[in-house]
Amino acid sequence: MEEIWWGGGMMHLIPAKSRRLPRAGVGRGLGTVHHVMSRVCGQAFLLTDVEKEAFRGLLRRVAGFCGVEVITFALLNNHFHLLIEVPGKVGELSDEALLERARWLYGKERKGQPLSMARIEAALRAGGGVREAMRGLLMARMASLPMFMKILKQRYSILFNRKYDRVGTLWEGRFRSVLVENSRVAVRAVAAYIDLNPVRAGIVDDPKDYRFSGYGEAVGSGNRKAYGLWGRIRENRGDSAEMTAALYRQYLYVSGSDPRKGCPLPPEKMAAVKQSGGELGVAELLRCRLRFMTQGAIIGSKAFVEEWTLKRRGGDLPKRARRPAATGRFGDAVLFAASGRV
Repeated sequence: MEEIWWGGGMMHLIPAKSRRLPRAGVGRGLGTVHHVMSRVCGQAFLLTDVEKEAFRGLLRRVAGFCGVEVITFALLNNHFHLLIEVPGKVGELSDEALLERARWLYGKERKGQPLSMARIEAALRAGGGVREAMRGLLMARMASLPMFMKILKQRYSILFNRKYDRVGTLWEGRFRSVLVENSRVAVRAVAAYIDLNPVRAGIVDDPKDYRFSGYGEAVGSGNRKAYGLWGRIRENRGDSAEMTAALYRQYLYVSGSDPRKGCPLPPEKMAAVKQSGGELGVAELLRCRLRFMTQGAIIGSKAFVEEWTLKRRGGDLPKRARRPAATGRFGDAVLFAASGRV
């Protein structure tokens, strides 16, 4: 397996050691954006529209409990993509604030659920060691990418297996994660890749028509459910949600207009977007295919990539890394590739 660190300035393509590497940025106290993906076991097409609707509802509840912000998402028939921000730490939460978080996940009594709001409230009222133990139990499940994904996937597996009277795992192995710089360029690029998934899969011709994606849901709700996307990709602080949505739509059509990416958007659609006032020069063609789904990949500026590369190597860069070679452009960033040993 190879590792890829990609930034606004540089991409390192590095053969990974055979041992399992730690995920980038999954520790506490960091506050990081991640692109995560997980597939159904055997890549079976098990997720119908009904299942996707249930998953979307669960996603909101788990995110609310864990304090994770969902920027955008795409739910397909056999896998899902999420672009999320995981807070660096939980911070100081009062008992009232902790109960409010707990209601996201434990507010409804469910069969086989070990915790309930009644038990949580009783423990917090008891005070002393019982109260501290309950607070520790709840807060240990917050502000953590691995814990967020564990709760999300386990809970959905239980719901799915119970509905279809099946046993065993639903998901194929661990989730895959990409660390993304929290910048407009990087977040917009990865969000576009995720929101165009239904087009690449041949489900729809226009990404706005797919209801189980962040962009499709935002358009269908009149921008009320744009999650954190509009605030992150707007070009100017005073831009309205409508203006940001229009610019992002133009960007999506530029991103998906190259047939070489396996995601050709209809020419007539492109013409309509351009005629409506959008300029195709809003973003350059995505010549970077964003297939950076190897474990521990990093997307961001050169400084961001180098910083996280140093952290993962304990402060030492690879001694025999080759000089990077330019491979193309991605928005206002140049993409380079280099190889070396971790």
